[in-house]
Amino acid sequence: MVAGLTMQIAVAGSSETNKATEKATAPVLSPENPDFVQYHEDKIHSQSTASVKKDKKGFMPASVDLNYLSDISTTGISAPAYYDLRTLNKVTSVKDQGEEGVCWVFATFASLESYLMPGESRDFSENNMKNLLSSAYPEGFDCEPDEGGNPLMSTAYLARWSGPVDETDDPYSIYSGESPQDLPVQKHVQNVLFIPDRKSPLDNDEIKSAILQYGVLCTSMYFDDACFSPTRYSHYYSGPSISDHAVSIVGWDDKFSRDNFSIIPPGDGAFIVKNSWGTGWGDNGYFYVSYYDSNIGTNNAVFTAETTENYKKIYQYDPLGWIQSVGYDSPTAWCANVFTAKTDETLEAVSFYAADSNCDYEIYIYIDPESGPVREEGPAFSKSGTIGTAGYHTVPLGSEVQLGAGQKFSVVLKLTTPYCSYPVAVETPFEGFSSKATANLGESFVSEDGNTWEDINVYYPDSNICIKAFTDSRSIPVFPGYTNPPTDLDRDGLYEDINGNGILDFDDVVAYYDNMEWIEENVPVELFDYNNNGLIDFDDVVKLYDML
Repeated sequence: MVAGLTMQIAVAGSSETNKATEKATAPVLSPENPDFVQYHEDKIHSQSTASVKKDKKGFMPASVDLNYLSDISTTGISAPAYYDLRTLNKVTSVKDQGEEGVCWVFATFASLESYLMPGESRDFSENNMKNLLSSAYPEGFDCEPDEGGNPLMSTAYLARWSGPVDETDDPYSIYSGESPQDLPVQKHVQNVLFIPDRKSPLDNDEIKSAILQYGVLCTSMYFDDACFSPTRYSHYYSGPSISDHAVSIVGWDDKFSRDNFSIIPPGDGAFIVKNSWGTGWGDNGYFYVSYYDSNIGTNNAVFTAETTENYKKIYQYDPLGWIQSVGYDSPTAWCANVFTAKTDETLEAVSFYAADSNCDYEIYIYIDPESGPVREEGPAFSKSGTIGTAGYHTVPLGSEVQLGAGQKFSVVLKLTTPYCSYPVAVETPFEGFSSKATANLGESFVSEDGNTWEDINVYYPDSNICIKAFTDSRSIPVFPGYTNPPTDLDRDGLYEDINGNGILDFDDVVAYYDNMEWIEENVPVELFDYNNNGLIDFDDVVKLYDML
């Protein structure tokens, strides 16, 4: 799309025809996270200040302010007064980050590894994540490997399929700043849940619910040696400082006495927390953090994983992930990415960030888009739903969309977040943080109403929408008695060239007629169902003959 050019097109999924050209409304970037601004402007590098025992921290506030996240439903969840994942074999061993500011990486994998247990016991490489996200790599942030990070940065690394990789393939070292980029990825991370911050000391149901359902929760806190009891292994901080350390909540004890803290909090209760300072610290690497602590239970995330066999290819423009949000001062906004298929394949799923809890989405898939991300004939596929928890989410389409090599396709989204006016996550350059973000015209589009579309780079150069697409290889077997597999000559999702010779001829009709039963038993019927009745029948033979 040419910069500055706007157009009026049919609403996604409707039958309206093109209208006169109108000027698009400019999308607005969300305000920057004040903690992120403070961190950078004041050069608050918390990881440069070690604790008494020289253990580093390293939590960096995210560029996106998620303090607004609305409540998620915890209906039906009954949390016991005491709960400890360690007793359920749902926690991996305590690690030691040494003097590097990479607590956030250890907290990320504490959550991910816990999610897979007890069925799988895994140990993923923190070294690979911290290094590949550093400034030394083309898809890294503007920081050194030990300069700090947060769950959004972890999500970027995992969602783009850079990892996780095995610890044995890239062992952790405080002296290492380099890692291989081609190690075998062990899991595909398709969903990361962002649990809302606690709003009060006893507002713990959402955190407890997440732990009960998924396992260890990655969270942040402000760690102060003066607030830590080395004999009771407890911590209570009540000040205003921003979080500087990422840890992992593995359970809770509602009756943990307030008298167990060196500074007495207003009431009983504590989270059971796994640290990343080795087993020689605290209670074999664990400690208790008071419910009344001012920072614990903020910047919460749960990391999940799937097999790498789920999808074969990923299409994306946002290796740095969610940097900012855009919107139109409204809960609803439209966005889209246009991709080009590399091979003959099927579109299986799409992913995006839900900017708030209870996010309503509408997905439209267009083949060969003509006007920005859409075309007048309408979408080839559509689906709608609601995502209950904010975060990075993948939606399986439930119906394969056929793509041909070199064919353009688009993923169009309508997102509605009832309590957030910036529903669309974008990767965009931020000086001193995400300056390596790049984009090209014709990749990402935004719209206020689904009618008038504009390339987001017209407003924000080098920016892309955080939408990914996932495909599987399309393999059509060779028909009996022939040498080459069938091909889709006109890329309409139907295979007319039965004998695979590159042209449509009478032999294709013969091959189809002779193998109707074989088609039903060996290939997806929808690829050869020319009359679209869900069957392979003689009318399909007639339809194929009429195409000659």
